[in-house]
Amino acid sequence: MTTKNEDQKEERNYYQNLSEKLLIMRHGETDFNADPDKDNRVTNPKYPDCRLNQKGINQAKSKQGLINSLTLEKVYVSPIYRALQTVTYCLENYPNKNNIVVVVHPLVSEISNCINDYILDIKQTKKDFNMNSKIKVDWSLFDEYVKTIKYDENFYYFDNFDCYERNEMYQKLKNIYDNGDIDGLRNGLSELATKRFQAKIRFESLKHLQGRFIKFCDYLREKHKDTLEDKNNKILVVSHCAYIKIGTDLTPYESEKIQDYHSTVYSPNNCEILSFKL
Repeated sequence: MTTKNEDQKEERNYYQNLSEKLLIMRHGETDFNADPDKDNRVTNPKYPDCRLNQKGINQAKSKQGLINSLTLEKVYVSPIYRALQTVTYCLENYPNKNNIVVVVHPLVSEISNCINDYILDIKQTKKDFNMNSKIKVDWSLFDEYVKTIKYDENFYYFDNFDCYERNEMYQKLKNIYDNGDIDGLRNGLSELATKRFQAKIRFESLKHLQGRFIKFCDYLREKHKDTLEDKNNKILVVSHCAYIKIGTDLTPYESEKIQDYHSTVYSPNNCEILSFKL
């Protein structure tokens, strides 16, 4: 007999096991995640694109045994640094790692909600994670995506913003980045996060985020259409908390404005893996 909670999970399209084709994993812990000051951390300039802390590294490494037991058909990852770190640690001892190429996919990035969700230096990220790294990382799909939008690769997430002033904010931050002033960019992103926090808005709405999740699943259904029924060969995605929370929720978000998550939404722990029906 299933519990009421398990029945609800059935309705919400996810499982806390590896039974389905699609596995989505939250990245490991960062200092931002661990900071108990929930309000001030949102705008703290030390937290843009925060790296894994030691606990987060250990969390990722602790998943190696489980992931090593899987047959991975494909691996996708968010462009944000902590997700790339997580997938690297998870796969560094994978038996077939020489034949695994991790694809950076912009649709699985985090919602633009606070300072930890903003990219600090995509050029450095690409230097740290590429086809010559310990785990091969392919940026070609991400690069193709950037060609279709009006924002450059370091600020690709501006394309998800639902606010009218995004072009003005983008140009200001881009000028700082183009001048190589990373510390200045930290402060600029802090101002951006403060603007969001004071106005009590998300720059990307939950409706838009849900649309990204659906679009990514559509991409997978098309890209992997010949193997969708083969649940023994898994698709692994390393992403973020809000993105996964939206994925567990089948109830549509109608408003473009700020709103809370539905009460049935599940919040995954760092490095927790959920499986989803495709």
